[in-house]
Amino acid sequence: MIEGEHFRLRKIERADLALLHGWLNDADVVMWARFSPDHMVTREALDKEYEKEIAGESHERTTFIIEEGATAKAIGWCVMRTWDRKHVSTNVGIGLGEKAYWGKGYGTEAVRLLLTVAFDQQRWHRAELWTLADNARAVGAAKKCGFRIEGRERESAYFDGKHRDVYLMAILKSEWDARKRKPRRR
Repeated sequence: MIEGEHFRLRKIERADLALLHGWLNDADVVMWARFSPDHMVTREALDKEYEKEIAGESHERTTFIIEEGATAKAIGWCVMRTWDRKHVSTNVGIGLGEKAYWGKGYGTEAVRLLLTVAFDQQRWHRAELWTLADNARAVGAAKKCGFRIEGRERESAYFDGKHRDVYLMAILKSEWDARKRKPRRR
């Protein structure tokens, strides 16, 4: 578990799957996270997808539940994907499932906590994320945490009835370390 100012991250547990299933099937919640109109997932498929991870048998993905610190209420999830440790990057992403927490800077805090895991605990050299270029909240939260736009894939995602551009954004461990030494602005 890793503690932040308002939230903490803890590894996903079987009891979280019902809540995650609801979030993943809420079009408003996943509209910027999924690049396909086929975002709906059955509970059985979700259970099967997370089976190895919850049992500690998966090394390709680590999913964390974002909990409010004072109440331990689950408000979202975040993920680190690592396909091959020989590569130097981990792919990260977050989703706030509870809409009351949107637009208040909580996504930024969740990204910072996830980067603490990636860089300070797991010692990755680089963290990257992919997001739709017009996902202003995700792009803004990533930039506040030090991510830079490294590339733009033109019309590489089909979402909400049209082709959209996707950003590749990344931050290096050295950049993360430099940011930790500076006072943080809100």
